[in-house]
Amino acid sequence: MNRRDSSLRDLTSQEYRKFLLPPAIAGLTVLLVFLINTLIAEDISPTTKSTLILLIICAAIYITTFSFYLIPARRNKDTLIWLNAIVSGGGFWILAFVIPDKLILYHNLLLLVAVIAVSVFSGRMPTLVMIGMGTILHIVGQFDTINTFIGWADHLGVPIVAVILNETTTRIQNISRGQVRRLEIINAFSRQVAATLDREQILARLNTAIPNALVADSYYLTVVDDGEAHILLCFDDGEYFNDLHLPAEDTRTNWVVQNQKELFLPDLRQPIELEGVKLIPVGKDKTSLSWIGVPMTSGTFNGVLALASYQPNAFNRGDLELLSSLAQHAALAFDNAARHAEVEERSRLDSLTGVLNHGYFLKTLKKQADESLSTGNPLSIIMLDVDHFKRYNDTYGHLAGDKILTALCDSIHKHIKSTDAVGRWGGEEFVISLPNASASLAQIVAIRISDTMRELHINDRDGKTIPPPTVSQGIAVFPLEADEIFRLVDLADQRLYTAKNRGRDQIESPLS
Repeated sequence: MNRRDSSLRDLTSQEYRKFLLPPAIAGLTVLLVFLINTLIAEDISPTTKSTLILLIICAAIYITTFSFYLIPARRNKDTLIWLNAIVSGGGFWILAFVIPDKLILYHNLLLLVAVIAVSVFSGRMPTLVMIGMGTILHIVGQFDTINTFIGWADHLGVPIVAVILNETTTRIQNISRGQVRRLEIINAFSRQVAATLDREQILARLNTAIPNALVADSYYLTVVDDGEAHILLCFDDGEYFNDLHLPAEDTRTNWVVQNQKELFLPDLRQPIELEGVKLIPVGKDKTSLSWIGVPMTSGTFNGVLALASYQPNAFNRGDLELLSSLAQHAALAFDNAARHAEVEERSRLDSLTGVLNHGYFLKTLKKQADESLSTGNPLSIIMLDVDHFKRYNDTYGHLAGDKILTALCDSIHKHIKSTDAVGRWGGEEFVISLPNASASLAQIVAIRISDTMRELHINDRDGKTIPPPTVSQGIAVFPLEADEIFRLVDLADQRLYTAKNRGRDQIESPLS
């Protein structure tokens, strides 16, 4: 985020007038006193007095017009800023040649007031131009007549004070502008991460905000969980080293997490007075000489955001505060994203068994079917139903029935891959999708599920063991037997009922 030297170019017209009112009044007051003293002075020639009165009136008109009309109304402030510096410098130069020594005080007062106004509004260089035109040219013109130390002090004292005043004002302005810039960066980052619930987008925006806000050779974001440091984002000397897993023990990151405190290490050439903390390089195998880290903690997130440099004393407390603010907003965004993902995940699942609900299973099956068509690999599904489930509910209670359904889903998960999917079709009926599985592979899975169910040990509400339930299953293959998912499900459902009609605890497949 680059800014020009002047920080006041974007004010409204009313704000400009308010800002320029104090120096304008000060300047007009000095001119008024200057005018009175010029009028009552008796040892000034009429020609000099007339010239001074004309210059004073012109200066008053110029200050009023420029401060309250030109600057607030004109959009191109850069042109006016330089024009003001040249015109003001020329005016001071002319005044220095005309004004008698007894009234030189007013020249100097006007110069100092002008320096205050111009340096704050215009910046360093236009102010130096004004000072140079107003004083240096006059000194050069009178160089031959200045032959004593007192003479040089009289002519150089005010310009030197003006330069010091300009530099002081400029540095104060730069510090204030830096603070404003930090707030702008934090506010912009806060708005950006608040507008997304995607973890990758939050990382991308953090990856953009850090180098824009801070100067560092390295920065990284680490999540600590169960003694392991998972580095989600790591930039080191021009390269990225993301998604790293390291032991968290004895690291600075772990110290920040455990103590929930900021860690400021300006010079790592000095011994670290932290018990059990070692310097472990992350990214390139190079030793950093400056390091700062801040905790990133929220309800679902526990990590550290850190900066490092290969130069000692590269960071200050302002950098630490800015990094801490970014970390707080990022932690809140990650927490919101995690909670949103959790709610979204729950909306996809059956509340009792934890498998996909009817609607989301159909979406998953549609994606798998599209992939099957594009790759040419088969997609098999298994429809299965608990035999005599109503009898279990009526005899042993609904609690035992719920145990049977959850046990069935646990059994299914033992025999399928992570790329497979399980959904509750309704009641005690479930469906399994097996991408890249032929009818023979699907039948092997079905047999294993049946065998596992027969060995279940389930107790009723009185703690007594109930007879193990059995399941009937029907298998269909996409696109070999059906080229549309609803026809595929319908075919598997028909085979499921064929298996029931054959005596239950059976498997009906294309191989049958």
